[in-house]
Amino acid sequence: MIPRRSTIWLMFALILASAPNALPATLLITSPQIGLCVTSQDAVYQYSWGVLRPQSGLFSYAPLGKAPLTPQITAPQAAAPGDLLRIEVLQPEALESVEAQILGPKQQVLSRGIGFRVPRPTESAQKDLWVVLVGVPDQAEHGSYTLLLTIKAGDRSVVQLSPLPVRDRTFRFERIVMTTGLEELRNSNDPRKIAEARELIRVLTTPHPDALFEFGTIRNPFPDARRTSGYGDRRKYIFPDNTFEYSVHEGLDLAAPEGTPVSACGRGRVVFAGQRIITGNTVVMEHLPGLFSLYFHLSEIDVKTGDIVGQGDAIGKVGMTGFATGPHLHWEIEALGVPVDPDALAAEPILDKTAESGEIESGKAPKGGE
Repeated sequence: MIPRRSTIWLMFALILASAPNALPATLLITSPQIGLCVTSQDAVYQYSWGVLRPQSGLFSYAPLGKAPLTPQITAPQAAAPGDLLRIEVLQPEALESVEAQILGPKQQVLSRGIGFRVPRPTESAQKDLWVVLVGVPDQAEHGSYTLLLTIKAGDRSVVQLSPLPVRDRTFRFERIVMTTGLEELRNSNDPRKIAEARELIRVLTTPHPDALFEFGTIRNPFPDARRTSGYGDRRKYIFPDNTFEYSVHEGLDLAAPEGTPVSACGRGRVVFAGQRIITGNTVVMEHLPGLFSLYFHLSEIDVKTGDIVGQGDAIGKVGMTGFATGPHLHWEIEALGVPVDPDALAAEPILDKTAESGEIESGKAPKGGE
């Protein structure tokens, strides 16, 4: 005999499941645990026998007897390859984590971002403000993608799946003829190259929640310099034996005389300063959690790991160390391991002042970022 309480839950679930899924609904969930889920009006989902399979829209989960989270979410409606997406989440009570992912046409994860809490003035502290920065890979093809946002606060959570159309973008193509020395450097099987590559990946995919340094506009280290290569350039390397290979250039190459001082593009903490086989003398800075700037081929390094550097402060000098054909600075911006277009960040603040409180001042770090 089925217990009376289970019978009531089952009848409730069947009644809710019969409602059109294009309307707001409160659903009884039994998996992975018993609770309620409130959907947005535009939510599309499959629901059967207490199991909910979201397809699009917002879904707020909570245990029985607890109020679901009701976040205010601001997210982009479209994107292009190389964009840095900015997502804001405002919630009346404290959150524990916010994460975003860009899913491809086959639901594969193309990139992700880990959210961080933005410090707020006392008068606005009753609402928790989080920001997530997510990079759109430069090789993302034109088409329909999904932005998946996950918000958590204890045993309550919110999942939002939004369509993200990605526009087409054309990148420059260039042919580069390799000298014998550069060919040997690029094709070397030195185990140190592999170790250095793994270490750089680790650095660029490790966000620090306290890295709250630069909310304003990123500054190009050499705005008037001659560009020898641009972001997203498609390259064909031609070797002395007439073989070739293709690659993508993930930053800007800025030509300048050897010894020219290189300044930080924004306030931040140095998370790597040292010599590498391919990129030569290298500096990496973190400006916001997961948002990094990279400086390659320096002749000298003037900072060390752990230094807090202001925007415009000298960090090194132009050189041609590593895999370089002439004196220049390779300048790159990455969001949790995904290179994004530096020009876009030099055109507007990383984070605009929030509509509600306006507490973020461009170019100034909130207290706690020291």
